[in-house]
Amino acid sequence: MSHRVYVGDTIEMVAEARTKANVKGNLSTERQCSVDWYDQATLDVTNNYVQTLGGTGDLGALTAGGEIGLKGTTGSGDNEISFLATALIFDITQNPIIETKLKITDVSGTIVFWGFSDATSETTPAASIDADSGTLTAAATDAVGFVIDADLGTSSIYCASANTGAAVQSKDTTIDWTDGQSKILRVELDSSGNARFYVDGIQKGYIAAAVADVPLCEIKNYGTRANDGANTVFFRYLKKWQDIP
Repeated sequence: MSHRVYVGDTIEMVAEARTKANVKGNLSTERQCSVDWYDQATLDVTNNYVQTLGGTGDLGALTAGGEIGLKGTTGSGDNEISFLATALIFDITQNPIIETKLKITDVSGTIVFWGFSDATSETTPAASIDADSGTLTAAATDAVGFVIDADLGTSSIYCASANTGAAVQSKDTTIDWTDGQSKILRVELDSSGNARFYVDGIQKGYIAAAVADVPLCEIKNYGTRANDGANTVFFRYLKKWQDIP
């Protein structure tokens, strides 16, 4: 007899299941499901990622020192943006989803964009999407994700997108990031290019027709604002899901 199990919350292993093999048979997913824990010896910017460092003192490397994650250092130059991106492996026809856990040490002097983009970098000081001088603008033709920018209010978390070079669409989550906080961010795209945004597991934004049907990468942007000097951001992992074409 075959059965289908629907899970509305979590599967938790208890008792002996916590300490021994707890799946019999071969698990096989219909969708791509992968995680980069950033737990390797070094960050592979030849085969796995495309890295563009913005200026003086900007860095991007694996954290190590007893922690997993990618550590981005913004450097001492004001408004110099660094980028780290996957290849252009996503497309809205495959309903892609990405998730990360992000820590920002000093939000009052930092800009971060994280999400999808049609380009693996832009020409600094432009970011994929940012709020330099307080106005959300996009250097990317198509991009969608979260903007946390010291130039935009009190470092509120904004959902933002650009579709085929049009003006940025945005939604203020009304969540103000504070120094040293970590938050789990997720962006989900459907086959129409509509975007849903989640913060710590709760949907906080929706943008219709956020991006066009073009190849996309996952991308991290980070930089210094207000001549604040070097700051750090930490991306603890990258989770990826999408249909297999």
